[in-house]
Amino acid sequence: MKEKKVKRSFSLIIVVAISLISFSKVFSADIWTECGQKIKKIQQSEDNRVVAVVNGEKIYKKDLEIVYALEQASYLSQKESYQKLLKKYKASFLKPPVQKTKKDVLNSMIENLLLLQAAKKEGCIVSEKEAKDYYEKTKKTIQDVISGKISGDVESVKFANDVIEKLIKRWGITREEYDKKVIEQTRNMLSIQKLLNAKFEELRLKSKNLVIEDFRKEYINSLKKRAKIAIYEKSI
Repeated sequence: MKEKKVKRSFSLIIVVAISLISFSKVFSADIWTECGQKIKKIQQSEDNRVVAVVNGEKIYKKDLEIVYALEQASYLSQKESYQKLLKKYKASFLKPPVQKTKKDVLNSMIENLLLLQAAKKEGCIVSEKEAKDYYEKTKKTIQDVISGKISGDVESVKFANDVIEKLIKRWGITREEYDKKVIEQTRNMLSIQKLLNAKFEELRLKSKNLVIEDFRKEYINSLKKRAKIAIYEKSI
């Protein structure tokens, strides 16, 4: 059961890992070190309360707290980077990052779970090999940037790798464990994308004016209407 709880939180780690690469190296790695420590403490907690049930599948408070900790670290990093860029360039077009509430994070977790359930039902689950190949290709691209084989911001990529290492070290897991869990979540994410692509193409034949952003929101809302969702506010 512990293993299952931890797996879901890695869906956000992938987003964090990718977004880190796009940041300047101006932000502090201490944010992610503290985040890793916080997550380790959450995992050691004996709090096994359920915050939501989606079509019979439970989302635990520990899962929510871990994803929220990652979201907060991501926000603080973006905020620090934004403030320094704003001071340096004085550009009015720069938009400040938006801080999500714990309820926002829970809603995203519910939506992702609904999409994954739909992907399973529609037969859109990609193979483990496909997910592993995708992840390995991403890792190779990062190494190619570092080695100079392809162009890119080498310093930022190196720094991003260092930050991730600090995060998982303080979290209390190995890089191998991290890779294995991220590959599994990559599989989930690719499966969700495969589902959305299939549904979009299906509906695009009926409406040529269909916009992908509107479609995703509408499709999720349709899943919510048919789903049995229970949220336990006191546990949040």
